[in-house]
Amino acid sequence: MNNHFISKFVKYFLYGFIAIAFINIIFNIMQINLINDYYVKNLYSLYVFEALADKNDARKGIISIPYALFLFSSFFIIGRWLFVSAKINHLSGVKNLEISPGWSVGWYFIPFASLWMPYKSLKETFKASFYNEDWQDIKVPYYFPIWWSTWIIGNFISNGYLRYDVSMGDDYSFDQLITLSYLDIATDTFYIANAFALLKIIQIIYENQKDKKF
Repeated sequence: MNNHFISKFVKYFLYGFIAIAFINIIFNIMQINLINDYYVKNLYSLYVFEALADKNDARKGIISIPYALFLFSSFFIIGRWLFVSAKINHLSGVKNLEISPGWSVGWYFIPFASLWMPYKSLKETFKASFYNEDWQDIKVPYYFPIWWSTWIIGNFISNGYLRYDVSMGDDYSFDQLITLSYLDIATDTFYIANAFALLKIIQIIYENQKDKKF
């Protein structure tokens, strides 16, 4: 066991997700501009607006497929990296580890505990990867709280988006469409920041563990 392949795979995976999320932001901005051009500026006839709206819906429909696949597969891919990284620390004989490799993933699925235990788990994995006797005294860098806060906030906004979308039914007003677009943009912005912060964490743990093989 080593972290070479899974670390590189996760990094490419995160870059791919960042690209997809960025494209989704662009499509939402285009949707906001289109709605404003029709409802506020009266630049289009109803026929032209509906044709442009159909094209925009098609674009968003296409991007939603890889977007959903990235989100779904992230639980398995990033979860595997979390497990391997924690396992290497345990196999290396690091003392006073509190969280098992299995629970480094499992805490994400436990209600309420998922709000802080995954952060504690990855912080332990990060500190222990330096393999110092006083590893518990190592301070985590600034992008650790950025990683976790953007994850929590991004998920909170995403859940708000889904609830708001379901409550609207099939008919959307001008204000509702604008609100949904901004919520989607906010979600992707936090997820992109989260991915960049996680990339920094992954790189350091990878460098610390790259010579470990079991």
